[in-house]
Amino acid sequence: MTAAREEMACHICLFPLNTLGTPPTYVHPIQLATDGHQPVPVPVSQLDTVNRHCDFCGDPYPAWTLVGGEVTAVAIGAAAGLVQNLGHAWAACATCQTYIDDDRTEKVVDRAMQAFGLGDHPQIRERIEELHQAFLNARQPGRTLITTTAWPATVITARELPKVRDRLTRFYRSEDSLPTALAIAETRHDIAAGLDRAGLFWIDDDFTDLAEYAAEKLPDVTINRDLMPSTDGLLVWSRPVTPRQITAASWTTTSDGWLLINYRAIGGGLDGKPLQRLREHVGWLAPMNTAQVHEQHVLPGTQPAAALLATWLLIVQQAAEVTTAEADKATRKTYARTKRPSPEVRIVRLRANRSTTPTGIRSAPGDLGSPQARRFWVSGHWRNQPYGPGRALRRPVYINPFLRGPDDAPIKLSTTVRMLSSHRTKPDD
Repeated sequence: MTAAREEMACHICLFPLNTLGTPPTYVHPIQLATDGHQPVPVPVSQLDTVNRHCDFCGDPYPAWTLVGGEVTAVAIGAAAGLVQNLGHAWAACATCQTYIDDDRTEKVVDRAMQAFGLGDHPQIRERIEELHQAFLNARQPGRTLITTTAWPATVITARELPKVRDRLTRFYRSEDSLPTALAIAETRHDIAAGLDRAGLFWIDDDFTDLAEYAAEKLPDVTINRDLMPSTDGLLVWSRPVTPRQITAASWTTTSDGWLLINYRAIGGGLDGKPLQRLREHVGWLAPMNTAQVHEQHVLPGTQPAAALLATWLLIVQQAAEVTTAEADKATRKTYARTKRPSPEVRIVRLRANRSTTPTGIRSAPGDLGSPQARRFWVSGHWRNQPYGPGRALRRPVYINPFLRGPDDAPIKLSTTVRMLSSHRTKPDD
């Protein structure tokens, strides 16, 4: 038996590629309008985001991969025919999946006709229905969550976090599949157990701004348990962070260290039964990428977990003040029925009234901070700080932007500065 061919996408436009012939030639889908670039194939498993569409109706936010019959389409033109393999694994959006689960496949065809602007053409409808049925009649049990869909942003509040955690935990224990590293049942069990005991952290707007900015310049970080605000945890930022648009992250203690997972929010833009089904079966978060780390493991600052590491480091250096939020009433009742203590969510904010000038910074003779020079802004940056027994260990400490130079010197105004505060300024400020 030959091994299944790994799915490929174009590294330029991030669209999945179809195959022609044997050995395969990778081509953009027939219906895709590109800028004319040639496909640059890369395995889908190496990408955080893929511009996939529902293979039934073309919806740009597919939620599930289904496995069914191998389907080949033949397009006949004036000169010749084109044979294109559509494969046996199709993406389904949440709405089409709901209709398929409810055995209302005619509604799936309706969506395809409407989405493709085909009006009321009985022959075209019949051809589309034939393609759908060729796949669905041989459908295999099960489905796999698509974790590479770039959903519209969804706001998750601190009060919702216990419910978000519980739905995510239940999904890890469900029979629905996940791709690659999280497909192993034992790994999913460990993550679910870790989420059960996880500390819950919600990062407010200002602290989110600071963490994202600091993550852009993060140096290599040596992992150790002193960095983490709890043994296991789930952390949600007030908005998606970094170009990867990460909404949340979790860390789970394992026999070999910790498993770090980034999440994106899912379900944005849905409503009605499709949204209800997605929230019931999956929840609010979908895993994007993972990293297994151990004590003294060195992670580069460019790693996908940089935003999580920067947030940890800022909390450790006491840049944060932490308050608690009560879960919503429905969640408290649910916990009471199952005889669990009411969950506690820790809200992380920037500590107020912080000094703008770091301690220990002095002007060397003859440098730009001398009395003859001007004061100037030094951008926020990381510095390795000694700590631990004999101060033999090092960890990055973030230095906020500050003015260097004597108080009576004029300020050099040509430097652009990004100020991060613990409060929102008014327009007239």
